Amino acid sequence: MADYDVCFREGRVYLWGQLLDLDLYVAEEKIALLCRRGEGPSARQVISVAGKMILPGVIDLHAHTRDPGYTQKEDFTTISQAAAAGGVTTWIDMPNVEPPTTTVQLFEEKRARAEQASLVDFGHFASGVDLKEIPKLAAAGVTGFKIFQVSGAYPHDPRLALNDEGQLLRRFREIAKTGLPCVVHPFNQSLFDFFSEEAFARGKPRNHVTFAELYTSEVVWGSAIASLLSLQRESGVRLHVVHTHSARSLRLLRQAKASGQTVTVEIDPKYFHLGKKDLDEKGPQVCPAGFVTEDPERMAEIWRSFHDGTIDSVGSDHAPHTKEEIEKQRTDAWGAAMGNPQYDHYLSIFLNDVHEGKITLANLVRCLSENPARILGLFPRKGVLLPGSEADLVVVDFERERILSNEGLYTKVQWSPYAGWKVRGMPVLTMVRGTIVAENGEVVGKRGHGKFIPGIAQRGPVTLG
Repeated sequence: MADYDVCFREGRVYLWGQLLDLDLYVAEEKIALLCRRGEGPSARQVISVAGKMILPGVIDLHAHTRDPGYTQKEDFTTISQAAAAGGVTTWIDMPNVEPPTTTVQLFEEKRARAEQASLVDFGHFASGVDLKEIPKLAAAGVTGFKIFQVSGAYPHDPRLALNDEGQLLRRFREIAKTGLPCVVHPFNQSLFDFFSEEAFARGKPRNHVTFAELYTSEVVWGSAIASLLSLQRESGVRLHVVHTHSARSLRLLRQAKASGQTVTVEIDPKYFHLGKKDLDEKGPQVCPAGFVTEDPERMAEIWRSFHDGTIDSVGSDHAPHTKEEIEKQRTDAWGAAMGNPQYDHYLSIFLNDVHEGKITLANLVRCLSENPARILGLFPRKGVLLPGSEADLVVVDFERERILSNEGLYTKVQWSPYAGWKVRGMPVLTMVRGTIVAENGEVVGKRGHGKFIPGIAQRGPVTLG
């Protein structure tokens, strides 16, 4: 009788920066064996992947499930289905739900709901605003903490926002004691409010175009990062900053990392993929993106930061809203929901970047799989295709071309900001811990297969690829 559950035969396995002609064997949820083509033992199921690549599954540190409280937008089942379709095998979600995840009871209720529903592995960054709850939440197993500096209409919940630097330092010190990551959405709210007042006084409309332009102002983000880096140095917290699309921010972060500060850097795809043309054509579906791509200095700094390792990870910021909700941005973007779903088309967008020479395959795997696993303390359990690692993988047809569409999406809101794009490269099979959850564009995984990822304390700088 065969000792192995599955053999992926005749594919090219990504390992340590190379694509190797190997057969990959899976047994009991883990990668069990890598061997030269045709020289390995038998398996109960043999899957031919000739002409295709096998990559580590995507680990996404930045998702919004909308569950509980906003399940008309997304729930644990639909987000995990969309994730599986897009090549994501592990996602970590955020606390801006209803009620927001601020206590152990609310965290445990949320975790229980997800354990019943998710097809892929998952974790949760709980709110880091309530000082007394931080040690309790850490003891309960949260994956880490999230603090928003931005405040406004949902999803920027004022109950989860913190801008006062003294109060931020107190939270950073308390989170530092846990050894868990502290994810921060950087934002200088007072500057943004000032710029907004100036714009309205000049007669600018309160619509999505004005909002996107002001929201992505260099000084709003760069000044916030400067402050956060000072607080990190003072507290020693494991700081993970998101939405780092500002050139000034990236230069400051590069310097901080070179000096040994414990900070990791994440960017989300909408800012450097969706431009003004997309904003003009698709309106609020693109906001708050649309202006970063119009700045050559900023775009050059983003791609430089991918290549030199300043950017450690890509986080999807999968942020679904119904079309009806986001259309309100046309008349009052300051009072309307904003954000866009990402998962169904997620990996295809980046594979197309590789074809266009914007990023190497090695950097793509580093930012989508390897480094997210290291930031969570999971490497090499996840994020790499080694014997003993969990069998989280994506089979990719690197040459297949398609026109992205809103048809057949798994996200509950049933739209994508990338609809109409022509891309080259797509996931054709997604496996989570040895179980196939998506194949040939169809989700086949079962609810409840996903397992929760508890936080792992780490001290000092994280070794990144």
